[in-house]
Amino acid sequence: MRKVLVAALGSALVAGVVVWVVMAASPVASRSGAGEPLPPPGQPSAEQQRAARETAEDRERAERLTALVEKLRPLAVKLGKPGPSDWLANHPEAGQNFKEYLDSGPVRPTVSRGTIYIQPLGDFSATQRKMVTITSEAMAVWFNVPTKFREDLKADVVPEAARRKNPYTGWEQFLTGHILDRVLKPNLPRDAAASICFTATDLWPGKGWNFVFGQASLEERVGVWSLYRFGDPDKSEESYRLALLRTLKLATHESGHMFSLPHCTAYECNMNGCNTQDESDRHPLALCPECMAKTCWATRAEPAERYRKLIELCRREGLKPEAAAYEKLLGAIEGK
Repeated sequence: MRKVLVAALGSALVAGVVVWVVMAASPVASRSGAGEPLPPPGQPSAEQQRAARETAEDRERAERLTALVEKLRPLAVKLGKPGPSDWLANHPEAGQNFKEYLDSGPVRPTVSRGTIYIQPLGDFSATQRKMVTITSEAMAVWFNVPTKFREDLKADVVPEAARRKNPYTGWEQFLTGHILDRVLKPNLPRDAAASICFTATDLWPGKGWNFVFGQASLEERVGVWSLYRFGDPDKSEESYRLALLRTLKLATHESGHMFSLPHCTAYECNMNGCNTQDESDRHPLALCPECMAKTCWATRAEPAERYRKLIELCRREGLKPEAAAYEKLLGAIEGK
């Protein structure tokens, strides 16, 4: 087991997201094989045959996706030189291509752990709740798994000892560690690929930090993220779309880490590391070809169908530039 710290949107005393990640070997789907007859001597069992089929399917999928990466590469925009406050200027990272991802033995959804649970915490405006609902729908498409809402938790599950007033802004904040350890972990469903908590209250991870957008643990498959700093979605149509886009980027980026995707250092990509909200806003919602291949291989998704669903969602929500970007990618796949 190896312990890795992945910070996606910031650092101490700077706007950001910190994700504590513990990567372990991908859990294997539970199949008891009860009632299955013993195979003849020298013959593989039913479980071994299923595993062999899945391995063959994974190998064939990897070959198709490798070819698709090359087909989409001309549309990818190479990541430029980082500015002095940008992520890569302060956190040098080597990056990872699709083949290296496959060789790493990534964490992925399984038969027994194949649902993403959405846990609302505290009060939300009607617009904020709508944004969380849309984000849940987007995550189901993004990771090719079902998402389920859990019953709302009231803010009083976070005691006074796990709250504070931000010393610079005076805003109320929840301590992320309490939510992860005391709220989410004890109630993690057995079939959860991940349990994602959304709150409209600001967050901070502990001493020495100003705030974070969110924090998550792979070992426990839990994470908490805040909508608080994404702007007022009720101010205007433009502010609503910006807040929604920021929420979609955060949820898909951080959940990507839960399935072993590191930061992308090659192209403009949803998986780029970010130090500030401004840097995050400059990066696209869409994944680059390499990270798209990783996601589709891990989740057994078909890229063309995934793009069609994302185009439909972006069009419906008025995210026109994002819909246009996906249309170009789909067109390249289909040879248009």
